Amino acid sequence: MKKDFEMVLATHVRGKWWRVDYINKAGIMEFETVEALDSHEAIVLASNILYRRYTDPSKKLHKKKG
Repeated sequence: MKKDFEMVLATHVRGKWWRVDYINKAGIMEFETVEALDSHEAIVLASNILYRRYTDPSKKLHKKKG
């Protein structure tokens, strides 16, 4: 499976806020800001966000009702 993003760095911003830099599948560096207690938690949270963002909607198990 080809990765859609690669985590680069987690930087403490202020209080509980962390900036997590990553490289997207187009090769462009972007960042996500998350609220976490430490850098590991920030990377995990950002990974979850990016996984949901880059997951193909046709592969989801549950369909939205509506």
